[in-house]
Amino acid sequence: MTVRVGVVGLGMMGTTHFKGYRVIEEAKLVALCDVQAQRLQGDFSGTAGNIDTGTTEREDVSDLKPYDDFEKLVADPDVDLIDICLPTYQHEEKAVQALQAGKHVFCEKPMAMDYQQACRMIETANQAGKMLMVGQCLRFWPEYVMLKEIIDSGRYGRPKSAVLRRLGAAPSWSWENWLLQTDRSGGCALDLHIHDVDTVNWFFGKPAGVCSHGTRLKDGGIGHILTCYRYDDGPVVFADGSWEFHGAYPFSMSAVVVFETATVDYHSSAQPTMTIYHADGSTETPEIPAGDAYTDELRYFVQCIEKGTAPDRVPNDSAALAVGITLAEIESVNAGQPVPINL
Repeated sequence: MTVRVGVVGLGMMGTTHFKGYRVIEEAKLVALCDVQAQRLQGDFSGTAGNIDTGTTEREDVSDLKPYDDFEKLVADPDVDLIDICLPTYQHEEKAVQALQAGKHVFCEKPMAMDYQQACRMIETANQAGKMLMVGQCLRFWPEYVMLKEIIDSGRYGRPKSAVLRRLGAAPSWSWENWLLQTDRSGGCALDLHIHDVDTVNWFFGKPAGVCSHGTRLKDGGIGHILTCYRYDDGPVVFADGSWEFHGAYPFSMSAVVVFETATVDYHSSAQPTMTIYHADGSTETPEIPAGDAYTDELRYFVQCIEKGTAPDRVPNDSAALAVGITLAEIESVNAGQPVPINL
């Protein structure tokens, strides 16, 4: 079967997903939905973000149905899958509406504004008998996939420590500047840092607790967060996320994991991006498999729909847990003390 797709929200990620569906054989992009008329005409100028995802400023959309009303998109019988790339505060409402209408849903991260909303999304998908997947793209990012394989293989012994970072300037490209409105986005912690929260949980399992420190945006939300994750019998793990760097400071992401017999160092701006430092003094630069995480995650979900198999590579309970842990980190910043994870 061909999965027929409608994308709603044509900002940075929506236009990236537009590009992805165009090259996925099992998918057919049939509709677009946005409140900005120029986007529905293929004018994608001004949608660039912190990573170049390859979209152009003008795309041919003449073969697609244009909707400026989400309810009309949901009612379209020719749409099987709705891809939600709307601001975070709209995720739960729109996902629930689409699922209840009998559509499968791909939802950009973060899953929702709070853990309870995320759980309602999962419950609705289960009740509707439809598939739901959240765009935690690092689970498809080649270097992070390789790191996960190294951890699981045990070939360098157990992980002793890890530091994950995601650093850059404040995102200034969003519609109505919603990213910098904490009540709409959750701030740096929920929008940016959650990538590494999910990765920590994916690599090492759910932490017992978190201890976080942070700086504030103008509206009081988190602009920079540094967290230590407590594992009672596991590695020492830190993650650092920031929107506080100035001007044209280049966005970067990195992950360094120290094992018993080697250190694996990934940095997005390095060439090569990954180096393995062995205890005997030797180094190696592994060949990183080719891949576009944004397209690969969409292809995976489309194939799951086609086959009727659950998208277990990104379990919905893990996506919800990432929201819950991130909110515990924000609580830790606000309280000035460690917070246990009781989810």
